[in-house]
Amino acid sequence: MEADGPEVRAYIAALVRMGAPEVPGPPALAVPAGTAAEVTAVARRLALRALPDRQRRPEPTPGLLAVARGLVVDVHPCAPGWTVAERERLAGWVAVLIEHRGEDGVQELVRELCREPGREEPGRGAGRDGPGRELDGD
Repeated sequence: MEADGPEVRAYIAALVRMGAPEVPGPPALAVPAGTAAEVTAVARRLALRALPDRQRRPEPTPGLLAVARGLVVDVHPCAPGWTVAERERLAGWVAVLIEHRGEDGVQELVRELCREPGREEPGRGAGRDGPGRELDGD
């Protein structure tokens, strides 16, 4: 079984669909609080940076949307306060990030979210649109 093959994606998607009971304790995604817009901006920047140059408009892979929702978006400590649309927009960018960077992309996202606020790397702006068709504003 290839690490990024369809069998692995199907297996992970099945695990996500099964769900897990809520357990008390710290959130599964150990990142500081943030708004959906802040988290989406970081995920978008990283996903666009991971795209091959030839791909102009990223489209999230449907199977990876479930993985992104279950393993990243829904476990963010602030996710319960976000709207469904905000969570879906973020899931789209995270799915693109996972498709092109895998677990390394998720780890990079966590590191970036844990960085000090206001310390964004220069020249890392967006410019391309993608999931949810946001332009430079999202």
